[in-house]
Amino acid sequence: MAPGFSFRETMSGSYWRLETPTDERAIAFTIDARAADLRRFARDKTWRITGTVDAEGLATRQALEGTLAFRLLDERRLPYRFQFVGDDGKDYELSGQKEWSGLAPIESMTLLPASLYDADGAELARATLRFDLRSDLGSWMKSFRIHLFS
Repeated sequence: MAPGFSFRETMSGSYWRLETPTDERAIAFTIDARAADLRRFARDKTWRITGTVDAEGLATRQALEGTLAFRLLDERRLPYRFQFVGDDGKDYELSGQKEWSGLAPIESMTLLPASLYDADGAELARATLRFDLRSDLGSWMKSFRIHLFS
């Protein structure tokens, strides 16, 4: 068995479809990020993520699956990418990244600009999500776990 670790994160905000940019809609997701093997994580710096996504008019508590890459030290970014099935039965993907800035370190690590894509890779919408430090920092810190995975 190899040691690994996990944590849980929730982000929320709004998104707008490209064809109707003034119609903002709510979006939120909760992910469980898991690195099953610390040695492998040290090499590829990627967590597997699972969780749920809510996007008003698109997805209601739909399961998500994807990756969160830890590129903070070498590239100053944390790319998020996950897939989910919408309420209409079609496949979608959210892709975005937090980009670390020394001028605004807290803001840059709590802000996730992202885009939503359809199954053909066409961009449908843009989103701005935030991690709420005041209400979620404690639960985020408590969610970190060391595991022994087989």
